[in-house]
Amino acid sequence: MKKSFFYTLSLVCICSFSIHAQTIAPDDTALTLKELVKVKQQLKKNLTDPKQNKIAIIQRMLELGSWNEALNAISSYKNPTQPIELLSADYLMLNNDFKGAEKIVNKVLKQDSKNEKAISLLVALKVQAWLLPEAATICEQFLKTKGSEKIELMLGRVMLLQKKYEESLKIAKKVIATNPKSSDAYLLEADVYFWDQHPELAEAPLIKSLEINPYNADARFSYGYAIWRRIDATQLNAMAAQWEIALAINPLHFQTNWHWGNGHTNLTYADYAEKNDEEVRKALSKADDFVKANKINEAIAITRSVEKQYPNSVLPLMHRGSIYYIAYSLNQKDRLDSAEHIFRSILARKAHYGPAHNGLAAIIKAKRIPYLSVYDSISNQLNTTKITDPVNFARVFPDVNYYPGNQVKAMIWNQLFTAVVYFPFLSKQNNAFQIPALHNDLAIAMNSPSFRFNTTFDNRQWMDIRGVGSGAAAIEYVEKGAYLERNVVLHEYVHLFHGRVLTDAENRKIRSLYYNAMNEKRTLDYYSQNNESEYFAQTYPAYFEPIKVHPNDFKSMNTTNDLKTKDPNMYMFLDQLVKKERAYLAGDHKVMASNWAQVYLNLSNRARQSSADLAVKYLDTALTYDKNYLPVYLAYSQLNIEANKMDIAEEWLKKAQEVSSKYAPIYVSYANLYAAKFSKYLISQQDAVVAQEKYLKQSQQLEDDYQEGAKVNSLLRELYRKNGMIAKAIAVAEDYGKNGPSVSTYLRDRKDDAVAYAATLIAALGYNESVATLKYLIGQKPQNFEYRNMYADALIENNQFNDAIETMNEAQRILAASGNARLDYTLRIAEANALSGNTTSAVDLIPELIKGNAKLKDNDRLRLVRLLLNNNELKSARNIFNQIKSLNEPFYLADYDYTNGLLNDKEGNKTQAVSLYKSAIVANPYLFKAYNSLINSYTASGQLKEANELKATISTLKIIP
Repeated sequence: MKKSFFYTLSLVCICSFSIHAQTIAPDDTALTLKELVKVKQQLKKNLTDPKQNKIAIIQRMLELGSWNEALNAISSYKNPTQPIELLSADYLMLNNDFKGAEKIVNKVLKQDSKNEKAISLLVALKVQAWLLPEAATICEQFLKTKGSEKIELMLGRVMLLQKKYEESLKIAKKVIATNPKSSDAYLLEADVYFWDQHPELAEAPLIKSLEINPYNADARFSYGYAIWRRIDATQLNAMAAQWEIALAINPLHFQTNWHWGNGHTNLTYADYAEKNDEEVRKALSKADDFVKANKINEAIAITRSVEKQYPNSVLPLMHRGSIYYIAYSLNQKDRLDSAEHIFRSILARKAHYGPAHNGLAAIIKAKRIPYLSVYDSISNQLNTTKITDPVNFARVFPDVNYYPGNQVKAMIWNQLFTAVVYFPFLSKQNNAFQIPALHNDLAIAMNSPSFRFNTTFDNRQWMDIRGVGSGAAAIEYVEKGAYLERNVVLHEYVHLFHGRVLTDAENRKIRSLYYNAMNEKRTLDYYSQNNESEYFAQTYPAYFEPIKVHPNDFKSMNTTNDLKTKDPNMYMFLDQLVKKERAYLAGDHKVMASNWAQVYLNLSNRARQSSADLAVKYLDTALTYDKNYLPVYLAYSQLNIEANKMDIAEEWLKKAQEVSSKYAPIYVSYANLYAAKFSKYLISQQDAVVAQEKYLKQSQQLEDDYQEGAKVNSLLRELYRKNGMIAKAIAVAEDYGKNGPSVSTYLRDRKDDAVAYAATLIAALGYNESVATLKYLIGQKPQNFEYRNMYADALIENNQFNDAIETMNEAQRILAASGNARLDYTLRIAEANALSGNTTSAVDLIPELIKGNAKLKDNDRLRLVRLLLNNNELKSARNIFNQIKSLNEPFYLADYDYTNGLLNDKEGNKTQAVSLYKSAIVANPYLFKAYNSLINSYTASGQLKEANELKATISTLKIIP
């Protein structure tokens, strides 16, 4: 009776709080947090009331994150009863001490084998050990003798992890039918929808779950994640608000910490950066030297010394926590406890600092891994791993020596399978794969500041992401992947050889398989659906891996069986690819001859700017591997175009046609050839346009690859724009924006690019409605910095100067935080200020623009000349203009002549100015500024008839077909 009474009281206590909170809407996060504080305070008060059920109160404290108070209350029992001991086990599990919890649970079960609370904890422990069949059996045996909603839902969750989605959903629905107030049942239902690739169905049960119990960390995380899955950047604050609550309930909630530390954030690098960050990092670099020498204590001492020197910086703490994480020679519990304390203290000082969230998630996982049932066997395997290609391994993974001992090397090697075959191909190209420590972001690891201000296709911030296909997977991924979690090392490594080593035919085949898988709904997961790169990087590891443990999310669980059953065509492709890899590793190097041709093509493309002769030599070598590798023929043609050897360039294209006349890129190269002939004044503009249009449309008709088709559409609209055929350029772009394929994120981005392209051209003609189009795109992709330029240009063209300044300043703030402020942004800010009448602000920026003008593109330098003329800085304007090249490209030439006309006008050369304005209009009939300047010149000289004729011309041109 005692146990039953305790359980009933616990439910009463919990339900009373749920009923109290039912009026809180899930999206009212401010009220939820406010009420949570009140509930915690009331629990603390009730704990001192002898009339209250202390066991139920302590249970609720543990559930709501009041862990210290709960622990103190538990510790106050000198002779703990079973319920108190089980609360102690609860506390240990929340803090990832599963072995400690296991001892307590086993002790209780020896005394009472049917104790429901102990059984539920035992099931949770079996799940942590990834003994799912055992966990399911325990649930089923208990349910045979006694009904239990809690155990039934635990069985449903075990089935979810076993991918038995129908059975899991059936249990959730059954519990809901019996108890419509079961928040956990609605949560299970939502999770089934997520994992079974139906996220659109998950939100309704999540909302229901939170309406019943607003203080469930799992539900709060899932709802925040559901908001993020809407892929709407304007809702990132709403996502973050849900996760605030999740961490207020459970500060060690793994999924929330992991996601917040891996790019899912509403913050930007401007929220992270401090002025002295680089100075602090430089001082801390000495610690890394000690880590490499396995002198951990000395390294930690350096971090403490730097911390004293820079007490306001969190970087020394971040560095120290990172060192503790990989200090394998130290006592595991001590080093992980120290690191956890450090990362939590950082978050207390710097709210939602992504690296600290990620560090905390890494520590949580490091504490959990040793409890896996496979831990000992895998650890023994790592200890005996032999790297058979140490030279190329060291070249491709140059920074593994940072980590003490051989453990990290073994972990990486064991996760690559036959993909180690690509080492010599990557090594030849000096392609390296980085393993950043917890304190190093991708900007440091890849030596590329752009990672601090760019975002992914799905609105994640690269500043916090811990892996990239250009060659990096962080140390925490190495550890997790080694123990059968998602193999991110291989995933990112696949991206690397996919882009650097696979042949054109292999890449086209992967895209074809991806398009078919999407059409037939055969992709492994939602992440595979994004684009062909993620499709390949998800399926390749799945080919090798029969088991996955503790999937972090819905893209982390793919196995060999999943691949075979869901996407058999991709399995067959990978099977052939792996057979080729194995043959090469066994000594048959001919099987990858075409891959070597691609490698030497890459080297040639890289050498083109510095040495044309070397570029040719690389192409010659490529053909010794595969004499019919068509991309090499096209590269020969391009090199000869650049050398002004048009006849030889055309010969290479004819040779390519002899190999395969239906290879669509050949005709793109023909278009390039005729564009080059026009630029060198070898043919007329009309002949060039006709030829380019013909060849691009021919390529478009032959091309069955959507991605290549998108490139051709881009080239076609550029052809029209460059030649002043603005109406056609707009029509082509708008058509693609409406009718282009949208199967992948890449292709959806290309459609957005086309929409932005058309909107920018339309706005330049004075049509204000296209400004709203660009504003929408910026709202969805706030860190697409080229869209920012387009939007600002559209605003300026339509006299919305303050909005232009605001949008540029907003983006410049993010860029400046990482030391990457853009001069073209400064130019637009100055221009908008000048045109709005705020000449002082414009003048203040001019010295910076003059000093750095050589860094601007020529079209922006022309804008700068016009800005200087408006400011009457004639000498500087003339000096900069004389340095700008005149190109035989009508659209650009129109801008060039118009600017030159303004310059001559200011200098008093009125006749020359009129001639230049006319020339600009001929080159681009839609350059209305040139018309206006010419009208002013005619009016000033009394040529009113000519002025009126021009006004009439403008009115007809403003009607876009």
